Amino acid sequence: MRKAAMSAMRTVLCAIAATGLALGGALPADAAQLHDVNMDAVTQVRSISGTDGAENTMPGNPEAELPDTIAQSIPDDAEVVSEDHALTADGTLKDLATGKMITDPNLVGTQSSQPDPLAKTDGASFIPVEVDAVRTKIENASKAQSDASLSAETARSKATVRLASLPNNEYGAYWGTYNGTPAFFESNGNLFVQQAKGVIDVSEWQGDIDWAKAKSAGVEGAIIRISYGWGNGYDKKALRNISECKRLGIPFGIYMYSYAENSGNAASEGADVASLLRKAGVNLNDLQYPVYYDLEAWSWTGHAHPTSPAVYDGIVNAWFSQLRNAGYSNLAVYSYTSYLNNELNSSNIHAKTRWVAQYSSRMGYTAWSSNDRGWQYSSSVRVNGISGSVDVNAFGGKTYVQTGKWVWKDNHQYWQEADGAYARNKEIYDASTDAWYWIDADGSMVQNKDVYLRSNGGKWVRYDENGKMVKGEDYRYGGWYNFDSVTGAMSKGLTYVNSSGGKWVYYDEVTGKMVYGEKYLNADETSAGWYYFDPVTGKRVTGDVYLKSNGGKWVRYDENGKMVKGLQYRDKSWYYFDSTTGAMAHGRTWVPQWNAWHYFDAVTGRG
Repeated sequence: MRKAAMSAMRTVLCAIAATGLALGGALPADAAQLHDVNMDAVTQVRSISGTDGAENTMPGNPEAELPDTIAQSIPDDAEVVSEDHALTADGTLKDLATGKMITDPNLVGTQSSQPDPLAKTDGASFIPVEVDAVRTKIENASKAQSDASLSAETARSKATVRLASLPNNEYGAYWGTYNGTPAFFESNGNLFVQQAKGVIDVSEWQGDIDWAKAKSAGVEGAIIRISYGWGNGYDKKALRNISECKRLGIPFGIYMYSYAENSGNAASEGADVASLLRKAGVNLNDLQYPVYYDLEAWSWTGHAHPTSPAVYDGIVNAWFSQLRNAGYSNLAVYSYTSYLNNELNSSNIHAKTRWVAQYSSRMGYTAWSSNDRGWQYSSSVRVNGISGSVDVNAFGGKTYVQTGKWVWKDNHQYWQEADGAYARNKEIYDASTDAWYWIDADGSMVQNKDVYLRSNGGKWVRYDENGKMVKGEDYRYGGWYNFDSVTGAMSKGLTYVNSSGGKWVYYDEVTGKMVYGEKYLNADETSAGWYYFDPVTGKRVTGDVYLKSNGGKWVRYDENGKMVKGLQYRDKSWYYFDSTTGAMAHGRTWVPQWNAWHYFDAVTGRG
């Protein structure tokens, strides 16, 4: 993938797509619980700050710094391909500031050798954009700076707010849930994919990745660069990355960057990739993601990338043919939206496109022909185990695909995955019943059982007699419990429930069972105090109540349910409540606030 980075790379959260990495075990309901946000059956929309036009960044490239100027000699129809370079229509790479032609063979290669396409940008992602668009933004940014005092750093911060455990992108596209599965959304709430996985794409520019740490951080898949052009051998870290993903069971796919000018070159690239895959010991069954043909506007001394969709049709068909003949049938095209809508604007190519880069609030490419697809939505994620930043992608399907089925055996139900394997120690979502289930260590579906899950921080959940995760109020074990209507997490502490017209109740911090009667709560300094919960309904009480404690007493609970102590003025009358017991004063009483004795009515307590 084409790369360029802003000088001050921002760190984002490391856990990618950690939802679904649940481990669980059967434990009693009275054990300690943790609360979290888990996958649910409805869409959850998050509000993310940021726009598609952060003043100091390149259009469509939020991590690439906007230049102060572009050399006059560079035409408007040239493409900016990094923070420092522009590519003209004849294939010449030029310095963005000076307009001078770039001749460094590390950046443009030689007549007979292709350069590493990531060298221009030190391995960071960059989506090409027309010079005219960049010039316009430079002008607008200059005007904005004269009209506002907002600093560049503040603007960058506003453009990259992320509010979730899954890293969202700089423009507001975000992770959430849909149909009970992880999902990725455009900033306006439109679903991109459900059953989504957080996938990174990597090359030698990420160095020696600690894949075990990356997996623990939540990485659910990888697309590994194997080569570029033809005859250049392996990406320097390809073999290591492939080996580690195999060893650790990380699903992976492959990509290669094309320098093809014609179908002959493409056939050479296809044959080269097939040979590299065979030598690496990668067969079709090893690949959970496709082998991708990366088609972009490239720069190579003495050569120019094609501009005709018809030429690209021949290129794509030749490459696909070589790979298919070698036994690799899971193939696809990768590119970016503007290229797909121009140079690659062909129904044949669009039918093969399943992975698109666009750093924006929305996915501009709409010609998807298959249900499965991937969006490379950010180039600036930092992941534990990886030095520097890495591209992150959301892969999944537009519509839900059932991936398994229930099987009856020995009077128990088991979940059989699409590959025939039986699930163990795993959460299962069944779209046909719109419910979550837990598969125990022996492979059977649990019933009438409380289970502790480690997903998203840890939580206690309950499965009913049919194995379905309980949500809402539930009477069991001689008491009432409540489970979050979205996540299924067992409630503890003060909780609002909708029953009995809506009420605040309290669930024991350890057992989760509803509490009745007097209870001292100490959540914080402001709310610390005694509360009373109705002995029948469990509802938090407000107002005056007679209690048998302390030999019998009248007490008062304020509008938040906290026991009143000391002097209180209400309904045009004074009342006094003992500073220790909260007992309402009757008769002659010493009032410390007044430093005097005062008489309070023997019946009503009014003073």
